[in-house]
Amino acid sequence: QLPGNQAHIKVELEKLKKTYDSQQQKLEERVIAMGKELQEAKGAIGDTQHKLVEQSAVLLTSQSQLQEVEAENSLLQLRLKELNEEYRSRLTQYIKDVADYMDSKSSNIMGPSKAPADRAPMKRFVDSMLKDIRASYKSREEQLARAARGYKKRMKNLVKKHENLLIAYGLQREQIRSLGSSAMDCGPAELHFSITDPELLTNTTRELNRLREDKAKLEMQLHELQKVHDQNLLFSPRQLDEEGWAEVRKQLQEFAHTTQEDLEHERSQLLTRAIVAEEQVSELQEYIDKHLAR
Repeated sequence: QLPGNQAHIKVELEKLKKTYDSQQQKLEERVIAMGKELQEAKGAIGDTQHKLVEQSAVLLTSQSQLQEVEAENSLLQLRLKELNEEYRSRLTQYIKDVADYMDSKSSNIMGPSKAPADRAPMKRFVDSMLKDIRASYKSREEQLARAARGYKKRMKNLVKKHENLLIAYGLQREQIRSLGSSAMDCGPAELHFSITDPELLTNTTRELNRLREDKAKLEMQLHELQKVHDQNLLFSPRQLDEEGWAEVRKQLQEFAHTTQEDLEHERSQLLTRAIVAEEQVSELQEYIDKHLAR
């Protein structure tokens, strides 16, 4: 029967070929449409990144100017403090000299009973006045010290909130990367928004910045691997089916997820150590404020 059914077999083969060609054409059209959408998305992201780079440049310039002004302000405040100390010591010495002179003059004056007048009344008055002035200065210094401690505490709280925002930003980037295309740009790495002010950096923050830098390097390597993989696919687009795509995406996601888990685990350990250290520092500071001054 096989030779007699050749015409039917040819018809079926033609139908299968037409079906395969139509499906292949639809797939290629879909790939082209997705490529156009991806290019448009890349263009929009590129414009956003260009604006972000400009704003970052302005921000860096402003931060540099702010640091210079703060350094100059610190020098001026230090100079003002030195001048105040010098002025205070000179004024104290002048008042004491005037008090000694007045007391030496009044000691030569005789009272109504021909007895010398009370000696050194001006010196006692000056000593009392200087005592009050020292007390007021001490009160003011304590007030400024409390304000400085409050300012440092607020800055620590802001740094903690900033770290929490960076964590949330990192999670969002990973979610976008897992849901979208592997070639989609999810925005700058967390290292781009890390705190760089030396006065605000603690050992824990420095270690976190180092981990973020390592993570950014890994992301760059992953991005380069994806580019190479995409270039290979351009030369042989029909050799990779949906299962191959799924396997590649799965491997890339597992690699990124494993790297992130390691970094997050190390980060959680560092945060725990930082919390314990902050509690110890607060206890020591409280002990110093209560007992050492006494």
